Amino acid sequence: MRDMTTEEIMEFINYWTWGTLIGVEEGGIPYAVELSYGTDGNYIYCGSKPSGRMARCVLSNRNVAFKICDSDRSYAQWRAVIIEGQAERLTAYDDILHAVRCIAKQRGLDEHAFDSIAKRVADNPQSNSLRIKIAKVGGVMSG
Repeated sequence: MRDMTTEEIMEFINYWTWGTLIGVEEGGIPYAVELSYGTDGNYIYCGSKPSGRMARCVLSNRNVAFKICDSDRSYAQWRAVIIEGQAERLTAYDDILHAVRCIAKQRGLDEHAFDSIAKRVADNPQSNSLRIKIAKVGGVMSG
């Protein structure tokens, strides 16, 4: 096992489209949800069900972790990256539009593929559109 370089970490984040958002509920109970994400190199953009369990976690405690992992079936080759920080709820239309465009591009779609979603999300006061600064980050990999 070895630590990944900053360049390897960023390549890994930019390549994958699926990660795990980990939050903490009131009472210190951890909760995780798998979801698609996007990045602009500075932030991870993602979101979960409005008024859902993760939305409640973020409202009560903004501290989160975002985990991205990859492994072959034998576990001989694996990689894992974790981003730790505070989730920021996006409420402004322009911020949400940027987020959904990052997610679309990350998934290999036309960047405007989710533009229609941005208005609906911005109009929902219980929206859980999030960004997490890529500041405290680490990564490890096999061999």
